[in-house]
Amino acid sequence: MANPVQHVPSRQNLRNTLGLAREFGFLEFNTTDHVVWDDDFLGDTLHGGYQTTAASGTALAIAAGANGVATQVTQASNDAHANFTLGLDWQGQLMCAMAARVKIDAITNVKMEIGFTDVASGTDAAAVDDLDGATFTATDCAVWAFDTDDTTDNWKLAATYDGGTNDTVTDAGFAPVADTYETLIVALEGTRTAGTTDAWTSPATVHFYRLNTNGYQTYKSVPITTGPTSNTLITPHLNVTTRNGTANTMSIDFLKVWQRRTAD
Repeated sequence: MANPVQHVPSRQNLRNTLGLAREFGFLEFNTTDHVVWDDDFLGDTLHGGYQTTAASGTALAIAAGANGVATQVTQASNDAHANFTLGLDWQGQLMCAMAARVKIDAITNVKMEIGFTDVASGTDAAAVDDLDGATFTATDCAVWAFDTDDTTDNWKLAATYDGGTNDTVTDAGFAPVADTYETLIVALEGTRTAGTTDAWTSPATVHFYRLNTNGYQTYKSVPITTGPTSNTLITPHLNVTTRNGTANTMSIDFLKVWQRRTAD
């Protein structure tokens, strides 16, 4: 006779069995209280749920490569972009987080964004219009952003909950390396008025992490308190834009997104 299986794979039962041991945070991925999107871009067909756009370049496509790879390529025209999103299924109040392992073919004359934004692909080409001026296309977003049109050619951490009236754009202090994978993580912690059980209408707190090509953590930001409004629907977002008319290729090894199923 086969051994019994877990009948109620919930966070509650996991906690009752394990308590808040160090393993809890990893094991809860296997509960029904967690929502997880995990794509290694294996096979030869993209999932139909992606929303993609490109200004005459190549939208997201499967490419041959170890472990599965997808690419998006800009048109060879100044400021041409390519980007993709999932759907507006994620919220800061559900403590959503995303990780993407990406690389760019060249770090000259290019812009990139990886993170969460409030508009699905096809409407806004990017979440941040100008890093130097801290002007945003999105109303709610939190993204890693790199732009050689900026004064300093480093990764920036950019977040707003009201289109840039209240925002953060801060220099991470390092740049991507051409044709070298790194994993960029954006994690939101929803907030609401202290001491209340009101609706989650306050800005989320954002945490940014970076892992090197071998998966070792090399960077953790201080918490940023101008993240997307906690109950606003947002989507994972990856964008690449050429800044001089030379086509750029962004390669994506994997995309993983997760959150709690309920806020309370």
